[in-house]
Amino acid sequence: MNGISRAILVAAGEDRHLDELGRLAATLGLEVCGRLEQPRRDGAGYLGRGKRRELGRRASELGAQVVVTDDELTASQARVLERDAGLPVMDRTELIIKIFESHARDAASKLQVELAELEYLLPRTRGMWTHLERQEGGGGRGLRGATRGPGEQQLEYDRRMIRDRIRTIRRKLKDERASRRVRSSRLKKSGPPAVALVGYTNAGKTTILNSLSGAGRSVRDWLFETLETSTRLVEGGREDGVVRPDFVVTDTVGFIRKLPTQLVESFAGTLQAAREADVVVICADASSPELAEEIDVVRETLVASGVDAEDAILCLNKLDAVPEEAKREIERRYPQAVKISALKSTDPLKQSIYRSIASLRPRMRILIPHSDYSEVAGLYGTAEIHSSENTAEGVIMDVTLPEEKRERYARYTLG
Repeated sequence: MNGISRAILVAAGEDRHLDELGRLAATLGLEVCGRLEQPRRDGAGYLGRGKRRELGRRASELGAQVVVTDDELTASQARVLERDAGLPVMDRTELIIKIFESHARDAASKLQVELAELEYLLPRTRGMWTHLERQEGGGGRGLRGATRGPGEQQLEYDRRMIRDRIRTIRRKLKDERASRRVRSSRLKKSGPPAVALVGYTNAGKTTILNSLSGAGRSVRDWLFETLETSTRLVEGGREDGVVRPDFVVTDTVGFIRKLPTQLVESFAGTLQAAREADVVVICADASSPELAEEIDVVRETLVASGVDAEDAILCLNKLDAVPEEAKREIERRYPQAVKISALKSTDPLKQSIYRSIASLRPRMRILIPHSDYSEVAGLYGTAEIHSSENTAEGVIMDVTLPEEKRERYARYTLG
């Protein structure tokens, strides 16, 4: 596919999303030069025969160099469409895999993308060696004991090699997941509360992460710019007389409708982070014309993966890109959501996160003697300190603290 830059987009069936497909194509560096769609999907060639002929004519007129379809195609559908269009065909799954491949940075992400590519390729290896079968000719066909042609031999060899590599990658990823669980368990026991940012791709999760933590991750306006989970510490501090606790926030891979099944492994870290988080934040692009559907895709994916999204914070980002009339409709439809423009400020989201953390923890009024002052110091960074007063007997504190510290500080409880 090297050198291909002009693409014509094609969609068939009721669930068509050519605008999103165009953004995916642009993310890979393709220039969209045309679109074609029909409401019915053809089993033989994705588009009906007449539409395939029309596609061929339009592609020629527009100077298109590749056809990109909005759905995954079978190998036979791709061959028929390619034949009638006179152009190579890239389906939605291959497109997304290529985007993942170009954005993968760490070793685990690269393995996950390679696994997806091999699983996509495995059922499509037939037809790659038909030229060898033609060289073999028709002699001996159908005879008992006839030797297999070079095309069939090559096909069997390729499939065996792909299956062997798939097994190797799965073994490596299984070991990586086990290591990740151990690290996560250690952090969960001794570390600050965990917050997971989840949402539709390009909802601005990484911009939110950067604003909350001061991290400097890439925030280019591309779909799937983030392919690995990344965790940063957000340090607490004194705000309006209250000392806030630290928390860690994890940026995750964005979801998308029609997610290729081959890429499920790429979301393992995202789903684990969401399952283990104390607070889940569902991030959405408030300026998207398909806002409601994108929120539904995220919620349905989380629930199907065993993540409790009932108490998740809904954060509508990019409010600065929403017209005033649309803002009123968003306020009416999502009154409980946190509305922000992450490039300007994430303070409203941070306050909502603190409220969620506090709701999960016991609140206590305690008196710590001066002789035990080290216990006072131990609360900073881990507890939310609503008030603190020095008295002759010691330090009187109103605190919301982690559940695991309740027993430790119970002896200081004021009646």
